[in-house]
Amino acid sequence: MARRPDSRLAQQAEELIRAVQPLFLTNHAFRSHFFAVALAERDQIRFDTEVLYVASLLHDIGLVEEFDTGACFEEDGASAAVRLASEEGWPPERCAELAEAIRLHVATQIELGDGPEAFLLWHSTGLDVGGDRHGDVTAATVSAVLAAYPRLDFKEGFTGLIADQAERKPGCWAARAVKAGIRERIAAAPFES
Repeated sequence: MARRPDSRLAQQAEELIRAVQPLFLTNHAFRSHFFAVALAERDQIRFDTEVLYVASLLHDIGLVEEFDTGACFEEDGASAAVRLASEEGWPPERCAELAEAIRLHVATQIELGDGPEAFLLWHSTGLDVGGDRHGDVTAATVSAVLAAYPRLDFKEGFTGLIADQAERKPGCWAARAVKAGIRERIAAAPFES
């Protein structure tokens, strides 16, 4: 597996999600990062390592009560990430890339032109949630990532979080995703839990 960035912001993001998120969701964040790196290697995509890492870790933090402002969870996640990055002195353009990657991870479609970090996060979260592009990552990589960051009944836990968002926020992506069959997609993903 790829090395993780060791910047102060990367460490803060790790500490934050470990403190506030359930472990099944925290492990999903780490898996999303490592799957994104594997897909980048496969597709030969260059990316900002720190932006991708922080976006991967914080992309679902809006699902946690403490960071749920009532907005769509991807907006809350983007806001939390930008707050941390701004405090670390990131320039506005880099903060915008970070926020956009988090916002777009639930987009219907995305292109590389939307930003390599957004593109990779979209594909990696799709892989971990629904099995998209599962065959594009080697079995050895999948096994190593799952061994390091087990799923821990992710399907059940994540489905519950999305269903809660959908019920409380009918104008957000989560509600559209539930109507479009995300529960079934998650259940059918090629992972045990």
